[in-house]
Amino acid sequence: MKFYQPVDYPSERFERFYKNPLYLTLQKRVRSILVFIGESHYGDFMLSLPFFQALKEMFPKSKIIFAGHRLKGLEKLSEILPFVDIYYEVRMRKKREVLFKWCSLFHLCLKEHVDLLVDTQRYSIVNLLLACLPVRYRLGYGTKCFFSNWKFSEKGRKNIHDIFQLLALCRVLGKSDIKLYVDIRFPEDYEDKVKPIISQSNRWVSVFPGASEKVKCWPFERFAAVADALVEMGYSILLLGSLKEKKLLAQVRGKMKHQPVIPVFINDEFGKNPVYAALFCSKSKLCISNESGGVHFAGLVNTPIVGIYGLKNPVKWGPLSHNSIALYKNLPCSPCKTRKAKLACPFNRKCLLDITVEEVIEACKKSLCAD
Repeated sequence: MKFYQPVDYPSERFERFYKNPLYLTLQKRVRSILVFIGESHYGDFMLSLPFFQALKEMFPKSKIIFAGHRLKGLEKLSEILPFVDIYYEVRMRKKREVLFKWCSLFHLCLKEHVDLLVDTQRYSIVNLLLACLPVRYRLGYGTKCFFSNWKFSEKGRKNIHDIFQLLALCRVLGKSDIKLYVDIRFPEDYEDKVKPIISQSNRWVSVFPGASEKVKCWPFERFAAVADALVEMGYSILLLGSLKEKKLLAQVRGKMKHQPVIPVFINDEFGKNPVYAALFCSKSKLCISNESGGVHFAGLVNTPIVGIYGLKNPVKWGPLSHNSIALYKNLPCSPCKTRKAKLACPFNRKCLLDITVEEVIEACKKSLCAD
């Protein structure tokens, strides 16, 4: 089976920006930076964190403002990361609210003395509205960089991983040394809470059998078989998931010959607070997950990942941490074109169900042996 890897822009495309880094000149001129993210789900939010980390490294004395929407629970993750100074809640979902929301952003720019606007959206109307805000400098790739002070070529964008598209905005300002993960210092109280669990082994593998949509889920019986195989290889299993996934986690455990540890069964907080998911991943040798939150939690802390992909193309959405592997059949119907229309799959989810237990175990061995 072919293992897919994320694709980046050619490095030579940004070499001209690296010669005289613009951000060194802008540091003295930029007091505040407004980054318009817009709607942000779990994956989108976590993929944006390396960008904010790089931005803070470039402008350590500037105030950085996140403008957009975070899903409930992500506030806890935000609290332990020092890259963003202000989270400003703004959504432009309803047409009748657009003018009001734009006015609120206008007022925010004046109040916080915003000098640099970073627009991460690709909708021409939104790009135009943001271009009308009272800021000195604008940076973005929307509308072919039309409203941006700095232009760059996005040739081949459809085959480029989403994180590299976002990080291109830092590269245009001259930053070349960008990490794809985040340096997290977990607070002591979090570390103390997981210690009784983590201290039981030093060879943990985290398994996320759930997903935000059932259509993304590889069969739970197969997760159980893979987990058992890893136990027989000398590893210990952490079954991770939210409170809503307790039933699924119990089903996986029920199919296993060996007993895993399920943190959410020990304390509900482990299933409520996403910081714990990232912390458990950081203590693991490997993470196995559907194309969902598990991939992003592990990627955030640079833990190797075996991602099981059916609907989305891992070249654009795959795991980024070292020694990671994405399994993907790349069928003629892939990536899925019927999911958004909420149509029943005419191929009985062949893209996922054709991925075998043996292939996932092979990928796990390959990733674990690479360390």
